Amino acid sequence: DSKDTPKTKNNTGDKAAKQTDLKGPDETVSTDVDNTISAMKAEYEKIISDIDTYEKYLENTDKVEAFYKQIYEDTKQLCMRMREYSLNYAETIMASDKSKDDKYKDFEKLYDCIYDDAGDDIYDEIYDGILDDLYDDFYDGILDDAYDNGVPYDEWSDARSDEYDWWSDARSDVYDEWSDFRSDVYDFGSDMRSELWDDDIERAEEKIADFRKDIEKIKSK
Repeated sequence: DSKDTPKTKNNTGDKAAKQTDLKGPDETVSTDVDNTISAMKAEYEKIISDIDTYEKYLENTDKVEAFYKQIYEDTKQLCMRMREYSLNYAETIMASDKSKDDKYKDFEKLYDCIYDDAGDDIYDEIYDGILDDLYDDFYDGILDDAYDNGVPYDEWSDARSDEYDWWSDARSDVYDEWSDFRSDVYDFGSDMRSELWDDDIERAEEKIADFRKDIEKIKSK
């Protein structure tokens, strides 16, 4: 891959993560993902509107760097909430009086909603969306154009190098967060389905407890 913060706001957090119910996580999860991405896009639109020339870019490099960091932080928190939704939904499934087969099917819903749908949205809209757009706007846009306009080479080279580093670091970090959350949710859902298939409810409860501990460890880092 050749392409390898204004602060966005999202107040869903733990409150939203606790709203999952037996109807399924679809609406709560999709609303959280949509709201988080919409907030990022709004900040993206603002920063590219405010910084639309080489001179303005040089005057606001601190804002550009901060935005990359905020994209990563917001993605990290969103991926954490995906784990929490999975945990809360699993607890709700296991506490229900549904049959083993119906519980098994409910865990398939969890996979479809969180691993598949939410995972795809985070990848497409943030990693392959906003971050690619920023590359086009700044590194391959304003800064690339400035070279043809005869700006001082050392100044231009330093600015372009910094921009690439900020972008590359953010993209790499966002990918890692996305990949880790999907792996964690996939493994958890797979374990739960296996224990239900074996009709081992005690082991299933242990898997839930283990996943809760794993989430707390990640949050404490």
